[in-house]
Amino acid sequence: MRIPTGWTIAISATLLLPALACAAPNAHDKLTRLAEQMTYELVALDPIEGTYLGLSEHDGDLVDPTEKLRAQRISLLKGWNRELEAIEQIEAAQFSLTDRDDARLLRARLSEELNELLVHQWDRKSYTGPAEHLIDAIFEQFLHLPIAGQEGASAADVQKAWDDIVSRLSKGSAYIEAGQKLVTHPGHLYGIVGSEELEGVPDFLNGALTDAAKAQLSWRPDALARFVAGRDALLATIAQTKLYVDAHVAHWPENYAMGKKAYNLMLRDEQLLPYDDIDVERMARDELAHGWAEEVWLMSASSHAGTPFGPATGGGMAPGGALLIDYYQARIADLKKFVADHDLITLPDWLGRMDVVETPAFLQPVSPGASMHSPRLFSKSTTGYYFITPPKSLAEAAKSLDMNQDFDRDRILSTAAHEAMPGHFLQLSIAKRHPDFIRKISDSGVFAEGWAFYGEEMFVRLGLYGDDLDARLFTARWERVRGARAVVDPKLASGEWTVAQAVEFFEAQSGFSHKQAQAAVHGIALRPGYVISYTVGRLQMESLLAEYQQRMGSRASLHDFHDRLLSYGSVPFAIVGPELLADLDKPAASVRAAANY
Repeated sequence: MRIPTGWTIAISATLLLPALACAAPNAHDKLTRLAEQMTYELVALDPIEGTYLGLSEHDGDLVDPTEKLRAQRISLLKGWNRELEAIEQIEAAQFSLTDRDDARLLRARLSEELNELLVHQWDRKSYTGPAEHLIDAIFEQFLHLPIAGQEGASAADVQKAWDDIVSRLSKGSAYIEAGQKLVTHPGHLYGIVGSEELEGVPDFLNGALTDAAKAQLSWRPDALARFVAGRDALLATIAQTKLYVDAHVAHWPENYAMGKKAYNLMLRDEQLLPYDDIDVERMARDELAHGWAEEVWLMSASSHAGTPFGPATGGGMAPGGALLIDYYQARIADLKKFVADHDLITLPDWLGRMDVVETPAFLQPVSPGASMHSPRLFSKSTTGYYFITPPKSLAEAAKSLDMNQDFDRDRILSTAAHEAMPGHFLQLSIAKRHPDFIRKISDSGVFAEGWAFYGEEMFVRLGLYGDDLDARLFTARWERVRGARAVVDPKLASGEWTVAQAVEFFEAQSGFSHKQAQAAVHGIALRPGYVISYTVGRLQMESLLAEYQQRMGSRASLHDFHDRLLSYGSVPFAIVGPELLADLDKPAASVRAAANY
């Protein structure tokens, strides 16, 4: 019989596991098989998920969203929940600490997937969601276009990659229209933010994507013609979607809030946090107060020294224009050298590169500052992407001390330390190589953002910026931003505050302009639970560091702690903490080796 193309992923994965197929499966094997089944069958239901994971075999496929497919997804998730319960009941006596924690990670993943459909219901509320989902996927494919002769890519790989993009462009209109039929409760804020994102889509499709197509498909005029036809049809559908949203959004209700009970269940079941909304707000306000105090101290130091904030305090202005990208790359190299010189962590020889690129217009409404894309989990490529949004005028940005703009050496070092080295790029590159499949697919925002946020102040204390007051002010103000975000998040998600109340608070506490504060609050409301990751993650990390120091005494070092920390995957601290402390009798090198780090 004919097998649907999406399902061949799951079958191929199974055939690659002869050891599991021949031997009687133990507890770990059963959990791994379940994790693989979940991963590959969800990709079969939505091949776009495979694109994000680097499973590129089906990058040309789209499965039109339908009520039947939605119900099938829910049924699968509930069935896997039951299967996990059965494994836990039968194999509990055989569970090692790792097995027990892997089961917790799978349950958290299933909770997150089910809550997306049954609690958040974004696919019911966001009329622009299908278009955004598709454009994000095509942009991901564009970012990772292979280059013949590099990283093992051939000319045939390049041709397939373009054929896949053309295929998705041609199928895009039907995909978007099918997805919009699922939107039974369109929301006002979803429409406002979605319309802003769609406004930037033509800039990408007609700009960078078309320029690349013309350059690489010039020798295949038939393929270029199909590209243009698919692009134009998709642009027409997106334009129609935006017109529809703009005409109706004023009448749509605000339906982003999930309620306090659901929010606290999310913290417990999805993020494995030992906190509720009250705990989060308490630690956020403490963080906010500390950021304000640090700023007052720095203002006093500036006044006493007669030194103004800005590039003149020691950082120096970054160059504008084409030289800016190279300047960023040089600062990342500086960070790598600082990490090595200060013996902070093992930098593996296999670590890939990080390309610096400008944030596309369609992503800027939700990502106005720096951000990054890590190497995809199942891709052979080790390249990451660091997105920047250069200010129109570096000099004007320096005058205003805009929080979302990097205009000098030290601000670039600060954001690059968070995003690149030793922040997300290093941490996620290591997690990608973990031999435990469940750890490999885990992606805890609390761990990732906690690690990167922790590093910001660490670099100040270790002397990366010398006596530069502006770099210290930048760090203190971003602490205020993280604290303000973590106050706003539970207030919005519970429905206790309106968007207007949140914007007023955030603007006053963060130093953002009204427009920037509004954009930030919109993003927080539509992605509940994420922005608290910085605050709760850093606190948990520092608590773990304190316990590590107390247990290890004179044997403790930052290098040893950091190596151990990154060896357990990008998983919640509820997992990392007990495992790291249980392994303190093992040399850090053996812990790293077990994680393929």
